[in-house]
Amino acid sequence: MTSGARLRPVKLQINNSGAWKDIAHFDAGNDVACMHVLDAAKTLGEIDAQRVQYRVVTEDALPEVLMTWSKDDGWKDVRHG
Repeated sequence: MTSGARLRPVKLQINNSGAWKDIAHFDAGNDVACMHVLDAAKTLGEIDAQRVQYRVVTEDALPEVLMTWSKDDGWKDVRHG
């Protein structure tokens, strides 16, 4: 995620029981906020005994997945097109 002056509202979601749930809302244009959210999710995911997954999505009516995280693959950018 890149720095930028405009607000880029996104949310962190978790899937630990078959459905995606919102757990944090933040500005993707804020590099410090992004670093904290992604690091925290990674830390929690690594210590969780379940096979949790995380993703970062836009806060649009039809959200776009921007990044995904799994214990096996870590954080990955999702490329469209």
